[in-house]
Amino acid sequence: MQISRVAALAGMLTVAFSFSGRARGDSAKPKYYFTISNITSEDKTIISLAKELLAKEISSRSEFTQDLGGAEGEAAATAEMKKRGLKGFQVNLRIMTFKQEIKPPVPGRRDQQMAIQVKLGVYGTTYPGGKLNFTGDGEASLLGEFSERRRESDVQNLTRTALASALKQAVSTAVDKMSTATLPESPRRKGKKQKSK
Repeated sequence: MQISRVAALAGMLTVAFSFSGRARGDSAKPKYYFTISNITSEDKTIISLAKELLAKEISSRSEFTQDLGGAEGEAAATAEMKKRGLKGFQVNLRIMTFKQEIKPPVPGRRDQQMAIQVKLGVYGTTYPGGKLNFTGDGEASLLGEFSERRRESDVQNLTRTALASALKQAVSTAVDKMSTATLPESPRRKGKKQKSK
């Protein structure tokens, strides 16, 4: 298989790596515990792969961990997170668009091409509690050649590449929002400050 063109929408890969570099931070000590809760997609055949790639993407970030030392159940998990100073999140994924389209070979070549489009969103809710805490969107467009003889594995590799790129963007955006989010100041408190001057 040869990928003839990987097009990341709106400079996606550049943005994704930029976000990723900032979001990983300097500390190697985890800050967050995560578990993958729910993945939805009209195309059910990609849910298993999407779950694998989402877990891999989040686990690659030093501030996240899935290891609670074997604690089972909400009460035990909450106690272990409190002991370690971790915040817990359930991470969900919604795949809004997943399209595959066969294209003619590049002039002068024999192998057909597969165009793949992915658009997805991740969102995290507090664990325990279930309160929405962060969101992030990602999309990717990819065009690559596949051999008819190795069609299944080639298309699987192309699909993996497209999904991984979109997930990297979505997770990076979500983590960046988490690290920079500040609560707006209450108008009441603002008024009190002005009166005290």
